[in-house]
Amino acid sequence: MATQNHYQPQPAPNYNPYQPKITQQEEKVNLKTLLKLGYILGVISLFVLGAFFLTKKFTSEKEEANLAEGVLLETKYQIVLWRDFGEVFEPIVKLPVFYPDKGFQKEEFLLDSGAVVSSLPREKAAELGFSLAKLPRSTFSGFGNTTSFAYKANLKILLGKQEITIPVVFTEATGTKSILGRSGFFETYNVYFNSKANKIEIRQ
Repeated sequence: MATQNHYQPQPAPNYNPYQPKITQQEEKVNLKTLLKLGYILGVISLFVLGAFFLTKKFTSEKEEANLAEGVLLETKYQIVLWRDFGEVFEPIVKLPVFYPDKGFQKEEFLLDSGAVVSSLPREKAAELGFSLAKLPRSTFSGFGNTTSFAYKANLKILLGKQEITIPVVFTEATGTKSILGRSGFFETYNVYFNSKANKIEIRQ
C-alpha cells in the first residue's frame, strides 16, 4: 500500500512567528505622531524665540526712552536693616570703575550730597593704579572734628553709556565706604529719588 507524502511548507529564513507585524496603517499613525511632535516643538521654539526678542526689544526701547528723557542710570532702592530703626532705604548705586588690569568693574557707591568730594578707602588706590606717595595729600575734617589725610586723584567711571572722569580722594579714615559727593557729580548731574517706584534716577 503506497504511502502518501504530505508536503509541509518551511518558514522563510529569519522568519520569527512571534515578531509583531507593522501594518501600513500603523506606520501612517507613527508618522503622524512624529509630525505632531515636531509641530509642537516648533511652536514652542518659536514662542521662546519670540519672547526673547520681544524682551530684548522692550529693554532696548526702554533704554532709548530713558536716554531721550536724559536718564543715564536707573537703579532700585536698597533696603537695609538698621539697629533701633528697622528697615531703612540706603542710597547705593553700582557704577563701573576703570581698573588698569581688569577694565571696567562694578563698585558700590553711597550717594552723599553732604560730601564735598567723592571718596574711596585708601586700600583701593593700588588696585586702581594709583601710588599714594605720588598723589597730592590734603587734610580733611570729619565727624566730631576728627582729622584724617586724603589723597587726590581722578577716577574714570561709566555713567550709563557715558565715560566720565570725576575728582576723588583716597581717605585714611577707617571703616569708610565708597562715596559719590558733590564735586564733579551732584553739581553736574541730577539725582532723583522716586519713592513711588522705589528707584533712583541719575539724569543729565
